[in-house]
Amino acid sequence: MARVLHLTNDQFGALYDIVKDAVDYIEGDLITTEDENGNEILEDINEYEIYQVFQQLRSLSEAN
Repeated sequence: MARVLHLTNDQFGALYDIVKDAVDYIEGDLITTEDENGNEILEDINEYEIYQVFQQLRSLSEAN
């Protein structure tokens, strides 16, 4: 089920900044592990829902 959120430009800007800060924090806290061959593998940020939300917000921001 999809939901629609109507925001003013100021509200959108505030939400964008908050979500960006959350994504920046997550990016700085991603875990690196090693696979069976000793290669380092960085945790995939795409698995975080807030990152998906940020991608949508960024698309909306670039469209305007």
